[in-house]
Amino acid sequence: MVCGLVIGASCARVPVKTLVSGGYSVRIGSDGSVLSIVSPTGTVKAVGRGGVGLVACGSRSFPLAAPLRSTPAESGIRFVYDVEELPLEIEITYRLGPGHGAVVFSRDIALRSDSPLPEDLTVTVAIDPFVLPDGTWLPLKNGVGSDLGAAEAAVYRFAGAAPAAPLSLALPMVTFSAGPLAERCTLMSDPFYSAVFKRNAVAWTFPKAVGLENNLERRTISTVFHQGDPDAAIGQFYDVALADIPPGPEWLRDIAMVDYDYLSAGGKGWFQDIDALEAAIPAADRAKVLLALHGWYDFVGRYCFIPETGRLDPQWTAFSNFPNVKKDFPSSVPVAMTLENMHERMRYAASRGFRVALYFADGMSAGDGLAGIYEPDRVLYWGGWVGPDTKGKTYCQNPLHPAVGSFFIQYIKALLREFGRDIDALVWDETFHVDTGSLGSEKVPGYADRSLMRLVRDLTSEVHAYNRESGRSLAFLASDCIGVNKWVNKPPYALVADGTYQDTHCDPESWSYGIFPNYRNALWSCNWEPVTHFDYTEFGVREYQAAVAVSNGYGDNIGFAKMSPEMKKKVLHLFNWRKQSRTRLRWFSKLPVFQETSAAKSDTK
Repeated sequence: MVCGLVIGASCARVPVKTLVSGGYSVRIGSDGSVLSIVSPTGTVKAVGRGGVGLVACGSRSFPLAAPLRSTPAESGIRFVYDVEELPLEIEITYRLGPGHGAVVFSRDIALRSDSPLPEDLTVTVAIDPFVLPDGTWLPLKNGVGSDLGAAEAAVYRFAGAAPAAPLSLALPMVTFSAGPLAERCTLMSDPFYSAVFKRNAVAWTFPKAVGLENNLERRTISTVFHQGDPDAAIGQFYDVALADIPPGPEWLRDIAMVDYDYLSAGGKGWFQDIDALEAAIPAADRAKVLLALHGWYDFVGRYCFIPETGRLDPQWTAFSNFPNVKKDFPSSVPVAMTLENMHERMRYAASRGFRVALYFADGMSAGDGLAGIYEPDRVLYWGGWVGPDTKGKTYCQNPLHPAVGSFFIQYIKALLREFGRDIDALVWDETFHVDTGSLGSEKVPGYADRSLMRLVRDLTSEVHAYNRESGRSLAFLASDCIGVNKWVNKPPYALVADGTYQDTHCDPESWSYGIFPNYRNALWSCNWEPVTHFDYTEFGVREYQAAVAVSNGYGDNIGFAKMSPEMKKKVLHLFNWRKQSRTRLRWFSKLPVFQETSAAKSDTK
């Protein structure tokens, strides 16, 4: 494909800029508005419309109609607008180029201001020459694919302010038939900020309380011309909007059983369950089983990591808070641990053919009893998990605080150096802690949800960098828990990770919300009640391609080794069914309905 810029004139007074690539051309007027798009099969014109968009600050609106200047940019053309009253500079760069079996027309938007926003600022960018038709397909938050219908807009809710809307998007994209230009046109934004997809524009709002981060904000709105169905459109979203985020390792799609061990039976349950699984599962199938080691560290928020040295403690005691919580955690007794013991545990599983995951962290939780970790400025809010592995009063760390992100980056490097050769995955539990629209704290304000998504992305990148250097295929997994407890607006942090292994107890209401954020990867859940709620597991496996979930050390506190022969038979029967097909997540037109079994009903009375 050839990309280029042609400058001509539609009449003597109105210069026209034309971008060309792959048989497509985009004509842009002197004001920066898109006049028409031409493909090898047809033309669409912005007849009777026009205009680039507008910015609105409070009750005042400023159309983007008279650029200060336009200049060539790499593979495109740049227009600069100035709103002196705010003051605000808006830069829009148009580019046209090849994609993966597609042609991509992008609008890169930059906003600059040296002054705080006097009011909320809403940016609206026209999507000329298109108007979204009623048949526009939407990936809804609950995992359903649906048409726009008579609605005027659909909303991807994440960082910043976003209006209430009946159509809530799981991904910031919509797709429709683009005849006569192409079989399909997919409109998308980057996923790091909220976006409202209107009939003729994409809009987003920066709240006055935070404004523009470091006086500069950037967005990209892309229009992709391609062939295929909505699945192909989702693929284009990942290829274009998340071009720097590769999918997770291929082996993730082969996993048919997952096991979470919360340092059960004084640390002995891990070995007992591995022995029982080894006896029950043929060697050829064990690579389809992932065993996750939880509770191994000293305290939530510290994880045996010494920031001053960049290394892990050589020895420590896990579950040392047991005396303070033994009423609620009677079996979570203190366990003496060493690095050598950790390697032994992991290699015990790996040597028998199982895949091994290591618990990375409990979301953003930490305790105010941790010297060297706790600082008042790090607190986003108070509250969170209290268990045998916590120290002091629990709080959620603010990802906007530079020391918080730095800790996690250095910590994951230490884990990879020490255990990278012995594990297949790291699991970041409870990534839902920072809510959609969180604006940080009074001491450290900002877009906290966006900061956490960037951190998830950066941690995933550290794992991928390790893979490139070592030749391994480790995965970094999130735990967004969207949909459980009616948390339908939780952020999709898994978009920038390698998949999800979430702590939703296999609750049936949560499965569908994980479909689109994990569409090219895998979606699993632990089940801390694998006996009491085996029906939860079976529903997830048969309807959502989840992995069979067993656990030990919490909830039922019954690992595979201690299950009854009848229960083991049910687990293995479901595993043998699930192992026959690789994971390929699919969206629904209508969600499957969970029917609680009579056995489960009696167990929960």
